[in-house]
Parts: sequence; structure tokens; C-alpha cells
Amino acid sequence: MALTMQPVLSSSPPLGENWRYEVKYDGYRGLLTVSQTEVSLLSRNGLSLNSAFPEITQYITKKLPELEKYLPLTIDGEIVSLTNRYRSNFEYVQKRGLLKKKDLILEAASHQPCHYLAFDLLTCRGKDITSLSYEERKKMLYDFSVDLKAPLAPDPFSNERIQYIPKTSDFRSLWEHIKKFDGEGVVAKKKDSFWIENKKTAEWVKLKNHKRAAVFMTGYNHANGYITIAIVDRGKIKEIGSVSHGLSDQERNAVLAIVKQHGTEVKTGDYVIAPSICMMVHYLTVHFGKLREVSFVKFEFDMSWKDCTYLQLLLHSKNINPALQFTNLDKPIFPKTEKSKADYIGYLIEIGETLLPFLKNRALTVIRYPHGACKESFFQKNKPDYAPDFITSVKDQEHEHILCHDYSVLLWLANQLALEFHIPFQTVDTEHPTEIVFDLDPPSQSEFSLAVRAAEELRRLFEQLGLQSFPKLSGNKGIQIYIPLSKNTFTYDETRIFTSFAARYCVSLFPDLFTTERLIKNRQGKLYIDYVQHAPGKTIICPYSPRGNELGTVAAPLFWSEINSNLSPADFTMDAVIKRVNETGCPFKQFFRQPQDKQIRAILDHLKDSDF
Repeated sequence: MALTMQPVLSSSPPLGENWRYEVKYDGYRGLLTVSQTEVSLLSRNGLSLNSAFPEITQYITKKLPELEKYLPLTIDGEIVSLTNRYRSNFEYVQKRGLLKKKDLILEAASHQPCHYLAFDLLTCRGKDITSLSYEERKKMLYDFSVDLKAPLAPDPFSNERIQYIPKTSDFRSLWEHIKKFDGEGVVAKKKDSFWIENKKTAEWVKLKNHKRAAVFMTGYNHANGYITIAIVDRGKIKEIGSVSHGLSDQERNAVLAIVKQHGTEVKTGDYVIAPSICMMVHYLTVHFGKLREVSFVKFEFDMSWKDCTYLQLLLHSKNINPALQFTNLDKPIFPKTEKSKADYIGYLIEIGETLLPFLKNRALTVIRYPHGACKESFFQKNKPDYAPDFITSVKDQEHEHILCHDYSVLLWLANQLALEFHIPFQTVDTEHPTEIVFDLDPPSQSEFSLAVRAAEELRRLFEQLGLQSFPKLSGNKGIQIYIPLSKNTFTYDETRIFTSFAARYCVSLFPDLFTTERLIKNRQGKLYIDYVQHAPGKTIICPYSPRGNELGTVAAPLFWSEINSNLSPADFTMDAVIKRVNETGCPFKQFFRQPQDKQIRAILDHLKDSDF
């Protein structure tokens, strides 16, 4: 039996002064109960979630002294894995919920911690307040969140495990954001509604942000009325679920007649049929390779089943400018992995939510490969004259750089066969670096172990100096180490003092392994620690950008635990990177929230007073 109040599903929003609207997140519903001696996180069915999501209960336990005046209390909310302010990755939350081994749970909680998003307050100071109006409860929850110093809107980059879901009276604006950021939907709530346990009520109404996909039928089960549906993925038929909801009796009878005439009965009432009949369906998300919450829309008798591709499913899942057009999708791009242009565009759609924050507000330089990887290429710094209106740009002294702020721009560049994305060390609204980067460049791919060794030495140095750093593969043969900074805190001249010190430190300790010699002919087979590249006007490969080599390997962020003798850049193909981000999250997820300003300033002050 459900313990929580439940909304009813609707296809249209209730409008009017008496309604307020909140983002609906795709996660695990949970009741959080806190007393002076105990923290309890229960599922909607009354099962304990404490051991599955220890990062949430441990966070609250540490905050108990600050919460004392509110205790005991009970909060209604959602356990989520935020990919942006409006969307949660349900697939990851469910995977976390299924983990049983403590060491795996703790590792997941460390690498990709979840958040608890609070939307209602049920008890406060031990008093049941469910009979108060929604507006009154929401105000009390807001005041609690302010005292807790919790984010007053969901923030995927915040370290605060509990966050507040705000309300609004503007449905249309909220829905536009839900569509743009691929959120699950909206919950509408009456201002004067009470909270009632184990009740589904029209005083709360949910609206889902369903996507559409063209699919074809591969089978039918007469006993339960479900049609098996599939798409084409790289030339192979891939079943992605089944659908029954939305079919009228007439349409269901027509399907049965077709499969009896043209299909094969594999067991009583269960038919398979060769690809031919296409249809349009709505769905909520793709979950472990299957469509979730599928409903039938209509048959597409004029459509070829070969056009029901995985790429079109991905494209329809994002908010893309209708003027965007794609050409030559079958063109081979990465020969060794047999990846086509369609595969490359598919990679950018799947990784885009993780990639785009690193491109945001950066003056972009791309490398285009008109004939595919490993062939003729050229740098493009300027926005071309033929760029469509939705491509925005920023001018510096020499160039008019494209700004890549959304999927439309990213995929337009992909269609131009821009395979590499290079960005400066600062955003467009400052002349100062917002990160320090060390580029560890071994003589060849076969000597990648030198980059591993240099990264380990720099990590030891940074830890001794109290610095947190973030490693990343270059995508070719090296490793790059990042240190985040706040905007307008340091000049490039100041950061050069630090990068020069760190590079010379490694060379002084290991002169036979490392060098700062820029001329390749003078490096004598040593690894080059490039600190000179960290300067105004210079660029570096963007995290998650592919490289124009035969494998299409990716400039993938890493966890420090992965920097060891087993690390190989060849393992980080586009497919592998999508899989690892889905399973373990982005190692740079906290990058933008952990500037190392205080530590860098102290180091600079010390270096200025020393003779090093």
C-alpha cells in the first residue's frame, strides 16, 4: 500500500488562480523523517531506503544540530540523479536502488551522489500539519530550506544533498523549460489542497512530457493485447518495448487480422511478423534500452520500416530547432570502428547533456574533417556566412567564434563534420582564466605510461599543497589535469607562476623522464609538460569531445583511481564513454563548484617570497 498522496494523470493542465505548478522529477518518491535520534528514508511503499542512499541520510545526520528547532519533522520528496535543473536520470536512480553490496553502494554514492528534492512538509516540531493548505505547508518548507541553507531550486552541481522544489503560478513558462531541458513533466497543485496519505486525488494533477518515436511491429500477443515494437540500430533490428495503451478495439482487431495472415504463430496466441507495419508512439524515457510508458498514437502506412531508426528516436527526444537539417547520414566517419555520420550525431545527442556545460560561454574553435577522420582537416574559428540564424557568435580581435549553447548548435556543427571541439581557458565574459590545465604529452602513444607517471606525481604534489585536481584523457596520447578557478580571481601572469613551478618541480625530481623543452627534437624521448599552452588565445580539447583519429576516441574525464598502469586511451571510444557516464556519472560533475582559489592564492604568495 502506498504511503504517499498521488496525483492523477492529465493530458491538459488545470489553469487558474487556484493552481500552482512544480517540476515533476523522474526518481524514487521518498518520505524523510528526522528526529533527534534517527533519520529514516522510506519509499512510497514503506520500504527503508537508508542503506541504498546513504549520502542523503548521512548528510541529514550531520545537519541535526542546525535542525533542532524543527524536530521531529517529515518531508515528502523525490530521490533523484539530476542531469540538469529540470531532469533526473531515472535509470541511474533505479540502478542505485537495486544495489545490495555495501562497497558498491558507497562507491556509487561517492562517484555519483543523488539528491533529495523536497516538495512538501508533513510534520514539523512533532506536529502533523497535513491539514494545513498546500500554500501554508510550502511556506513552512521554504523557511526550513532557508535555515538549512539548502538550494532554493534544484542544482545538479550543488553538494547540498537536500534541495527545495519551488512553485510557480506561470505554467506556460515552466512547461517551456520542461520541454527545453527534457524534464519528466509538471505537477499542478491546488493552493488550498490538504495532504492525505494513500490517496490519488484530482487536487494534484500530473502532466508528462512525452516524446514521439517512429517504430515498427515485430510481434503481437493476443492474450494481453501487446504489440512488440522495434527500430533499426546500425542496420540491425532492435526491439525496444511493447505497446497496448492507446489502441482502439478496431485497431487491435486489425493488428490481429494482419498477424494471422502475414505473421507466424510461435505459440498459442503469440505471433511474430517481419518488419513492415510502422506506427507512431509516445513514450516518456528510454530505460535500459526500452521505451518507458509507451502509448500508441497512429499507424504510419506510408513510412518504410527502414526509416524507423535509433537516430530519429534520439533526435525526437531533444528540443531541436526545426530548421536543422542533416545530410549524408550513412557517410563513414571513423573507419576502424565502422562509425557513420549518423553514429557520430547519435553520440553527441546522448552525451550532450554532459558535454554542453563545458562549451557554455566559450569561444569555440572546431576542427572539421569533411571526408571523415584521419583525412584532410582544417581549423574553423569563424562562424561561416552560411550559418543559420540560430547559430550565435562572439567576436574577439581576430575572429567571430561560434557559441555552442544547445543541441541545435551542437548538432549543426556535427552535420558540418566538426569532430573536435576546442575551447579557451576562460569564458567569453572575462579575460582571466577560469581553470588551470597541465597538458602531459608523451613522445608517442606507445609511451602513454609516461603520462600516467607524470599525472601521479602532479597529483601527489597537488595533494601536498591542499589542491583538488581533475584528470582527463586528451583523447589521443596524453593526459590533462585541471584545477578549477573562480572567474576574475587570477590573471594569466599569476597562473603562469604556479604552472611553471609545478612543471619545474616534476622535471627537477625526474630529469630523465620529464621535460619542459618545447622543441620536439630536443626532448630526447621525454614527456613534455606543457605549461606554456595555458595562456590567452590558446585552446584545449573540450571534455567529451571526440578526436579525429581512426577510433574516434574521446577526451574523457577520469576518476583519479583510474590513473594506473591499466589505463589505455583506446578503451575510451564513444560507445564506452556513453556507457560509463550512464553507469558512474561524470568525474567532472563537481568541477564548476570547487574552485581552488584560496589554495592557489596561498601558493602564489609563498612562491613570490621564495627563490624557487
